[in-house]
Amino acid sequence: MRSLLLLLLIPSLLSAAAPVVSNVRAAQRAGTKLIDVTYDLSDSDSAAVFVSIQIYGNGSTLPAFSLSGDVGSGVVPGFNKKITWNAGQDWNRQYTTSGSARIIADDLTTTVPNSTLAYVPAGFTVGSSGVYSSGTFVFTSGFYMDKTEISRDTWETVKVWGLSNGYTFDNSGNSTAADHPVIGVSWYDVVKWCNARSEMEGLAPIYFTDATRTTVYRTGQVILRNTYCNFTAPGYRLPTRAEWSKAAWGGSTSGQYPWPSYYGSGAEVLDSGKGNYGISSTKMHQWDSAAVSTSTAGYLTTPCGYYNGSQQVIGAPVGVVMKDMANGFGLYDMFGNVGEWLWDSDYSGVTATTEYKDDNYKGSDLGLGDSRYFADSYRTPSGGWDSQSRMSPTTARATKLFWSNGNILNATGTTSYGGSPSNTPGSVGFRTVRGL
Repeated sequence: MRSLLLLLLIPSLLSAAAPVVSNVRAAQRAGTKLIDVTYDLSDSDSAAVFVSIQIYGNGSTLPAFSLSGDVGSGVVPGFNKKITWNAGQDWNRQYTTSGSARIIADDLTTTVPNSTLAYVPAGFTVGSSGVYSSGTFVFTSGFYMDKTEISRDTWETVKVWGLSNGYTFDNSGNSTAADHPVIGVSWYDVVKWCNARSEMEGLAPIYFTDATRTTVYRTGQVILRNTYCNFTAPGYRLPTRAEWSKAAWGGSTSGQYPWPSYYGSGAEVLDSGKGNYGISSTKMHQWDSAAVSTSTAGYLTTPCGYYNGSQQVIGAPVGVVMKDMANGFGLYDMFGNVGEWLWDSDYSGVTATTEYKDDNYKGSDLGLGDSRYFADSYRTPSGGWDSQSRMSPTTARATKLFWSNGNILNATGTTSYGGSPSNTPGSVGFRTVRGL
């Protein structure tokens, strides 16, 4: 009998147990606009977990952004854990007769496939990015994402392999230097490159030329639909808007930047050591003032992952301490540097569909697809848009984190719903993701 008990216990020792959320309850704090959500959290094999929450009113998701308490990373299992939502800040002068909350706990025990990737846990989009309808936020499962934007060196390695294995690319790609982000690549080329990277590493690719999924997309310009894609395959792909938005915040719930920034001017919460965002007339780093060549002088990029604590910023204010600016998920340059192609096709009438409410929503698939989003918005405090490739902290409200009514800055600096998949913007690169 003792031997039998031992054999029964072994499987539990070999596999990690998932965290369990239970006994969720919520109430408005008397005389305030604060909502307290209390819950119990257990996990037999993790000392701390990552917790995310979405709050609903009459069945619709609410913009629950101003959160404090037992939410985000490092939440210790126990009873009566509490998350406080400042509804007066996020949803002032609104009212619901039926409220509920959805809490997701992730113990982050997943092992990333290689050192170039970081794990983004399951959870909800944060802030205004990734909102497909007024007040609707998207839930995504956990996934892996490149820690940095794809460098030209990595681009070239995969491209050379692809050209020898049946792939064609319309654009060679540009960059300031080999360790800087590759730019000047079309959406078509990037999607084919994802397939080439998958096959080069022995992984099943995602993208096919039609809904039968018999021919891997390797050449030409094909307007891909969601039905052409095997999203369950382990290969590389472009992130959706919702995935990119969630990843960009790194689990932060602290304001308009992915670090504490509820109050104060841009200059007070954003200094020159946090990211590559300055206007072209400001010399922030050596590539602004002494680019590798005259032809690359206008790219204004920094190396992939440059803001790792050893960044050298020209004219940095006295006393500014350089910090590693990887966000809470270990991702670099989700703020600043270059824009990044996304999977989603543009469809302004997306609110006419019901699919945007689904978990792991992949964007509209209504036969348009002549335009694709990229994540790179340069937003002024008035909500307008600026054609500068980067903005100064005194005028920029946010860089590469916000969409305004779905609008994305295109290659010419005008407001649009993304760009043609054949365009090769000189300020747009990409990074890839993989499913679990």
